[in-house]
Amino acid sequence: MTRRVCRAAAGVLLAALAVALAACRPAGDAPGSRITFSISLAEDEKDAVLAILRRFERDAGIKVTLTAVTGEALPEKLKVDAGARRPTIHLFAKDNLALRVLVDAGLVQELSDVPIPEGVLPGMVPEPVDGRRYFLPFRPNVQVTYVNRGRFDRAGVAPPRTADELRAVAETLKKAAGTAKVTLSLAEGGAAAVTVTEWILMFGGDPLVLNDDGAVRALEFLQGLWRDGLLAPESLLAKYDTQVDYLQGETAWLAPNWPFTSKVLAEQDLLERFHVYAGWRGPARAARVVGGDVLGVPRGVTGPWRDAALALARFLMSREAQRILVAQNAWPSIRGDVYADVPAVLRETFGAIQAALRDGVVRPNVAHWPEVTEAMNEAVRRVVVRGEPARAVLDTLHAKVAAAARRKGVKPSVSGPSRPRGLPLS
Repeated sequence: MTRRVCRAAAGVLLAALAVALAACRPAGDAPGSRITFSISLAEDEKDAVLAILRRFERDAGIKVTLTAVTGEALPEKLKVDAGARRPTIHLFAKDNLALRVLVDAGLVQELSDVPIPEGVLPGMVPEPVDGRRYFLPFRPNVQVTYVNRGRFDRAGVAPPRTADELRAVAETLKKAAGTAKVTLSLAEGGAAAVTVTEWILMFGGDPLVLNDDGAVRALEFLQGLWRDGLLAPESLLAKYDTQVDYLQGETAWLAPNWPFTSKVLAEQDLLERFHVYAGWRGPARAARVVGGDVLGVPRGVTGPWRDAALALARFLMSREAQRILVAQNAWPSIRGDVYADVPAVLRETFGAIQAALRDGVVRPNVAHWPEVTEAMNEAVRRVVVRGEPARAVLDTLHAKVAAAARRKGVKPSVSGPSRPRGLPLS
């Protein structure tokens, strides 16, 4: 037998073996039958999401592996996958900050061809980038305010509806308790940035400017609350999880936090002790930062894997999935047709959520937002806590933010107030 004939025979044999192996391969190994979904979750939020994924697996016959890549780490992870031309994530849920970076780096696919399901509120659909849609709605989030009913009743005060009322209530609570009983989320990082953004907007300022009159007045107001001992020192550690602890242990009698707080309190039969409402407004307006996650498909996810990823995305946007997230996680929903199904114990919370969303604003999606966050945290340290002059500090911080914008090819903001996009519920 010649070498050429041997090679031909071997090729036939290998082809036959490949066919045989394919016939024996479990159906679960077919292209697109296994995908990976990345989402960052608190421990208390996982069970509901896993329940949704198991239901999708049962109905679609597609196995989903859950992983957690943080929003900060996601761009680098997607770059590595794109360079290797081997996606390890097929669908991701990412917080609604720094989305433009993913688009500009070519790390996500355009999804303009994916229809938004009927029932999704128009205001919940992520804005296009240069006229193209790259992200799908999934989970909005907005802070509401928790008030200890019994403590407020005994102190003879009502939940504050304005910034001035907040100060007056904080003074009364301090007299009643002998110590400050208000915690604002001023923990280092994103927590402080959310709080400072809302206060700047409430005072008519622009969070990208930082040194306009509204921003100065807002930081001076917060400085006064701290100087006069009206904010509990724990505010500097207050964020999504510690705020729950402060409410449970009565370190705080008033605290804004994300609505999953209601889920935790309800599970401990404590929620009825709290009044939940949208919060207060500033001299210029009410403003609630809308956070949460949007869905995206990485570059390089093609063919059956893309089809499977989009099938999961459609299910996550469905009424069935959103009802589970509302009932079990107390998450605000992208859909208007699930609020009627809210459990009785959570109705006050969801009334507050809807009111907060009517005053909702989306943070500017700019490449230099990390530098804005850093500047806001420095403002908390220097202006609020140390008592340095607000105008001088904010002038310095504005210059830093403007320089960061120029380095990243963004035209610096020079005047306010900004006009953030609201999120109407209908």
